[in-house]
Amino acid sequence: MMPPESAYRNNVAAVIMDADGYVLVGRKKATSKYLHFPQGGVCKKEKFEDALWRELREEVGLDRAGLQTVSHLAGLCYEYRKKNKKRATWNGQLQTYYLLRCMGARPVVDSRNSPEFGVLEWVHYSNLHPELFVPFKRGVVATVLNRFFSEATPDTPITDIHMHYLFTEGDSLKKISATDRSFCAGGKDDVLPQFQDLKKRIRSARKEEEKLCAQYGIAPLRTLVILHDAEGASSKRRMKCLRHLAELFDPLSTEVQRPIGIENLTEQGRCFTPCLPYMLPARGEVLLTAETAYQVSHLPEFAENYLPHLADFERLLQSEGTCVLKFYLQVSPEQSSHSDFDEQTELQESVLRATADAAPWFIVPAEKKWYRDFVIASIVAQLLEKRLHALRNADSCTFRPKKCAQDGLM
Repeated sequence: MMPPESAYRNNVAAVIMDADGYVLVGRKKATSKYLHFPQGGVCKKEKFEDALWRELREEVGLDRAGLQTVSHLAGLCYEYRKKNKKRATWNGQLQTYYLLRCMGARPVVDSRNSPEFGVLEWVHYSNLHPELFVPFKRGVVATVLNRFFSEATPDTPITDIHMHYLFTEGDSLKKISATDRSFCAGGKDDVLPQFQDLKKRIRSARKEEEKLCAQYGIAPLRTLVILHDAEGASSKRRMKCLRHLAELFDPLSTEVQRPIGIENLTEQGRCFTPCLPYMLPARGEVLLTAETAYQVSHLPEFAENYLPHLADFERLLQSEGTCVLKFYLQVSPEQSSHSDFDEQTELQESVLRATADAAPWFIVPAEKKWYRDFVIASIVAQLLEKRLHALRNADSCTFRPKKCAQDGLM
């Protein structure tokens, strides 16, 4: 029978990966057989994130500058060995692992003053196996490696953030938090430099994509980014988010769709068709829009008459080479303008379910504006890089937008 959690010491550990997929590990001595991730205990009343950065400074000489928190995994437990003196107080450790990504060049690490490591090294994630770690930690390590790297590819080793916020069949909007901050160990000031890095990644991916399309002799690919919420056609939240999102892209190939007055297009129920042209990017263009056919979802006839056609329209866009990214901004009842919040949530959930198979929805916590923008930027960067990876490994004969859409790359 498992002892209660109070019998375990809270502990944080870091899996730090550079841009080429190499992970930082250490050995107690240069001759030691086993690898270890940087880790350490959480002091009383200390925040887990604060403990993480403190341990990294002490053990490997790194601080949070230049590191991005991509994911975390909590509730992992292992037992101390019988000869460990700490068994007098605890049975073992209850760990929270953080996946950190190096922003830019691989940082310089230092083990000279480290109380834990005699030597540090970088090992490619594909060469990390539980057998390389001490036996009593192997169960935890196996879980960590499987969670963080099971969907990795050489060019995009980390895909966890877009999978984390992906709306799936078993999800319920009522159970999705508007205050979740799983991918940031700090605050607004910590995200600002990361946002600039995401901007560079997105523009770089777009520029290389244009060159490859020209090289293969295929039409430039389109990108459609949709922002949606339950607030109706006048949502200021979507408008502000749209403005921040536009900063990520090259303005010469980006169109920001301003409000098109959908409320004025509802006469005689003819509101759906006039909206569709506003969801069609030009070749090679990025179209950012917060005013689409989804904003008439409050109409009774929307689900029956419009949703099937809207899903078909999105499938058509993807089959012709358009990357369709749809973000639903999740807010709490306190932030909503609707008195019937639960009813509106059920309505929007039915809309998301009816169109999620055409192009996936991502549910973004929108309580904190800076975190909302960070999540959207991260997902856009990862999916554009994933599409670029598919294009790099294709040629003019084998690359087909329709197949990429089926594989979830568009």
